[in-house]
Amino acid sequence: MNLIFDIGANRGLFTDKCLNLYPNIKIILIEPNPSLFNFLREKYKTNNSIIVLNYIVSQNFDEVIDFHISNADTISTASKDWINSSRFTNHYKWNQTIQALSTNLDKLINDYGEPNLIKIDVEGYEYEVISGLSKKTNEICFEWAEEQYEKINKTCEHLINLGYTQFGYIEGDEYLTKPQKYTNWHNLEIHNDININRKEKWGMIWVK
Repeated sequence: MNLIFDIGANRGLFTDKCLNLYPNIKIILIEPNPSLFNFLREKYKTNNSIIVLNYIVSQNFDEVIDFHISNADTISTASKDWINSSRFTNHYKWNQTIQALSTNLDKLINDYGEPNLIKIDVEGYEYEVISGLSKKTNEICFEWAEEQYEKINKTCEHLINLGYTQFGYIEGDEYLTKPQKYTNWHNLEIHNDININRKEKWGMIWVK
């Protein structure tokens, strides 16, 4: 394991887990929230193997995109659907909107190299992130929430078109915990576990 992209880095908990397991790993952290970006830059200022970028990862690069900051920073997002239709809709507010400059996965790979793992945790904006990838790379893991089932399917169909064939999932987001079983997307048991109206189950999908 040489290089990881941490997309939607928040406060760096995923990066911390990676550093514990792979002390010499290079990690590119991407976080659009300016206050969290400053927090991360200060947190890792003495680690030369960590690069912190203040972008939103989306389908295209060098665009300006509205990013909505919540009073719970872990659910800040660029997805209006997440704000209007997720399990958090009636419980939290997104009172601050900023304009975030975008990059995409192709540009990050071109700038920093092909990562061993891309982690994506962007609160309903996963499809837009993965749409910015135009060729198969190594492993990807991204967050799923059952109310986003339609977008999960779109995301995985894009990955299939890129050449990914093996899909697995876990419930919860215990970082770097991989599924015990992989299969093709259409036979994955997650389809039987999801209830879009329940809005309770969530976790990580792993793809290779």
